[in-house]
Amino acid sequence: MRFVVGLVLVDAPHSALNMFGIDQSVPDRNITRVKKFRRGRDQYPYVSPQAWRYWWRETLRVRFNWELSPLFREEKQVFTSANPVKYPDDDVFGYMRAYKVGNKNVSVTRVSPLKTTPLVSILPERSSVTVDEGFASRHEGDPVPYSQEFYSTILKGAFSLDLDSVGRFSILDKSGFKNILKAEEIPAGKGEEAKNIKSEFDEMTNLAKKLEVTISTQEWIMPSEIRKKRAVDTIKALKFIFGGAKLAQYLTDVSPKFIILAMVEGGINPFISGIFYEDKGEVKFDSNALKSRILDLKEIFNPKTIHIGKDDGFMPEWKNDLSKLCEDAELKNANFEIKLGTVGSAIEEFTKEIEQYYEPVKS
Repeated sequence: MRFVVGLVLVDAPHSALNMFGIDQSVPDRNITRVKKFRRGRDQYPYVSPQAWRYWWRETLRVRFNWELSPLFREEKQVFTSANPVKYPDDDVFGYMRAYKVGNKNVSVTRVSPLKTTPLVSILPERSSVTVDEGFASRHEGDPVPYSQEFYSTILKGAFSLDLDSVGRFSILDKSGFKNILKAEEIPAGKGEEAKNIKSEFDEMTNLAKKLEVTISTQEWIMPSEIRKKRAVDTIKALKFIFGGAKLAQYLTDVSPKFIILAMVEGGINPFISGIFYEDKGEVKFDSNALKSRILDLKEIFNPKTIHIGKDDGFMPEWKNDLSKLCEDAELKNANFEIKLGTVGSAIEEFTKEIEQYYEPVKS
């Protein structure tokens, strides 16, 4: 199994990208808090993975013309069409949906090939969070005071994309592996719900045949060109990703200013932790920790190429360490190549490896 693994840093110099809401613990209830979690004695601002994935999805819709799966609501449940053949976001971001088939409920579940961490501040609250005191004064009468937290920090996030799962849908009767209903499970009744299920399944099946999807008793596999496009679009979207709360007051560019990309065998992401840290209110890069992680896990990298992208204006003091990493003798002796460029060039170069992975094997 081949995975894309990556790490991104987002420069958030004056931001409130994901909110916890009104602080109910204070008497006046006019303080809006950013999301934070506790680690040891410190609290760290963060952006939830749901928010980050929402930005990613929207960027794919706007920039790459993805047709997103529509949402439906029933009582306390919200679900998508669960049609990964038609909707690429159902394929890449996963879904769960329950159907009423005869006298029993049957669920289809797709574990997301794209897995993400939250975007977490490297700096703790004491070094990054500020309270903005303001007044609502456009009305008649006394101004109404309010307070809004925001932060100045670097957010770190990591992700993994299972290239073998993209465009590949299991129909095994096993929890988490049943991505699509089987033909024999489609209800034959005349009720409205039965008709809807059959209509949806027929639409998906007809489209699958038109696209020349390979259908067996255990799985459906989409053509390589479609799988390649979905995987490449997903990674290229990082260059253009946009979103976040409170942008009218705290406009932030959430596209990465630093990125590491590689391909590995298996689901380990070697870049999640230990490479960046705080020192006296500053964010530091430990190039030796990155080198050590690469060498310790050298067996899983395939190919042995690490793509690193950094905007020139972001953390210029890291430039020498990154250059030394590219020329490191131990890494070269282990046949590793460290390619250093801008964020955009790193993504473009790396996606060529994804394209090559989906190319048919020549006999």
